[in-house]
Amino acid sequence: MKVRIKFAKSGVMKYVGHLDIMRYFQKAIRRSGLPIKYSEGFNPHQIMSFAAPLGVGITSEGEYLDIELKEEIPCKDILERLQATMVEGMDIRKVSYLPEKAQNAMSSLAAASYFLTYKHPEQFVYSLDELQKAKEAFYDNAKEISVIKKTKKGERELNLKPLIYDFDITKTEDKISFYLYVSTGSTDNIKPEFVLSHFFASMGHMVEDNGFFIHRIDMYTRDENGYVSLGDVGYEK
Repeated sequence: MKVRIKFAKSGVMKYVGHLDIMRYFQKAIRRSGLPIKYSEGFNPHQIMSFAAPLGVGITSEGEYLDIELKEEIPCKDILERLQATMVEGMDIRKVSYLPEKAQNAMSSLAAASYFLTYKHPEQFVYSLDELQKAKEAFYDNAKEISVIKKTKKGERELNLKPLIYDFDITKTEDKISFYLYVSTGSTDNIKPEFVLSHFFASMGHMVEDNGFFIHRIDMYTRDENGYVSLGDVGYEK
């Protein structure tokens, strides 16, 4: 019984790293009493898989964890039992069963969407109109966006253009927000702050990657119809 759990991470929990979040859920599942399946061998462990690690300091409303249960339990009961073990800043949003042949969240991950805002607005003197015009030159009208991306194996030249699926800039109550929908996964994993650092560099403004508050909206897989939220892959029982 493959089960997908969608959860949100906010508040002080954004400072808890991925490995500690894994351990947190292992303990939470034990406290919930859910009949989770364990691996075989001398060191059995709970069978679970996360879609993608969330960086420290980043909030999210679209995180995913796949587990396997030894018996079928109504989705509503799973959600309530897990939610009862959560601390402030962790919230179970949805539980669904996956089709038998469905890939796990990590293997099927193809894209993610984000909102970013300035950490220090006083360092950015650009109006919305100036930003929109710069975006037209950087993204909308560009045939390619050639950048250098650092990897574990060194550096490689990369065309960002086909890896940015959507890019928008809005302003609400004097607060400018950047929306980015980018390629995510094992092949081309693009961080939204990486895109913005190059966007501002194109304006002659150098900004560090940690110059933005980052909020992950959701993560997506791809099928014959296009991109689909990981939370919409399964079905409720």
